[in-house]
Amino acid sequence: MNNLKNNYFYSLDIFRGFCGYGVAICHLNAFAFGNAFLEYSSLLFVEFFFVLSGFVLYPQLLKVINNNKNLFIFYKRRWIRTLPLYIVILIAVSALTNQLFTLDFFKYLTLTQKFLPEFIGNDYFPVAWSLSIEEIFYLLFPILLIFLNKKNFLFYVFLCFFLLLTFKFLFVSKINADFYRTGTFLRLDSILFGFILAHYKNIIISNRFIILSICLFSLSIYLGNYQFFIFEKELPIIKVIFIIFMQLTSASVLFSFILIEPFLKNKIIKKIGLIISSQTYSIYLIHIILIYLFKKLDFNILLTNSLYLLSLFIISFLVYNYFEKPLLQLRPKIK
Repeated sequence: MNNLKNNYFYSLDIFRGFCGYGVAICHLNAFAFGNAFLEYSSLLFVEFFFVLSGFVLYPQLLKVINNNKNLFIFYKRRWIRTLPLYIVILIAVSALTNQLFTLDFFKYLTLTQKFLPEFIGNDYFPVAWSLSIEEIFYLLFPILLIFLNKKNFLFYVFLCFFLLLTFKFLFVSKINADFYRTGTFLRLDSILFGFILAHYKNIIISNRFIILSICLFSLSIYLGNYQFFIFEKELPIIKVIFIIFMQLTSASVLFSFILIEPFLKNKIIKKIGLIISSQTYSIYLIHIILIYLFKKLDFNILLTNSLYLLSLFIISFLVYNYFEKPLLQLRPKIK
């Protein structure tokens, strides 16, 4: 297991790509063909992203703690990575849906659309809610870290995590299920959870049987009871349990992917993982445009899915190589 104790896992490149295409496929079949199960499954794929984000950012955030000068470098790296493409795709989606420069457009532009319940009038860019959570986490959490005692920072991270959980538990009956799952400040705990997992990754990885057992258990509960979770989603206890199962499932699936790391020594496999991983962000943002377009075509499910995936791969490949990659080369390095 020693070869699993590092800070970079090629298996997580595959996991990231798995999440990106998982969200895209689920959304197409949910929005274009009314598949309720895949719409439900898409929630889990997005949750994977949250936990993965906190997990992979852990080393960078530690450098912010150790050197406060890295704070603004961290901001630049995150904003260059996420905001330019988001703004371009937002403009494209807004133009496609005749929402350009409306009030809702500016809410999306400032990533405030999910700050309050029913704050957005027309949720025409539905995948953007998760990016709002990510950006607020990038903005607030590093500031919190630099004010913490370096030796005891994890104590305060746990404290923040449980305070947020407590707040959500106390007010669960006053928040509808959809906002409880997508509200910007209510979902910071999932990224924070990924950060905590990264701190204990070596201990967790050493318990292979427990990881796989939890993975199978949580997946079976989550997927096997989807109708129950959908129909009873407004019950306070169900809101809480649903989020817990998503986080538990996300963590166990993430570590299950890490367990396959020793089998990814082949350079071709690593290269494929890097290619898929690099396209994930553009896939996540762009797929909603393709869904709007493909919904207008009267094709059968198989043909629609095939053309959709092919188009998504080609477009995201071009976007990454000719738009994202040049920008990424401008990012400063964290000291």
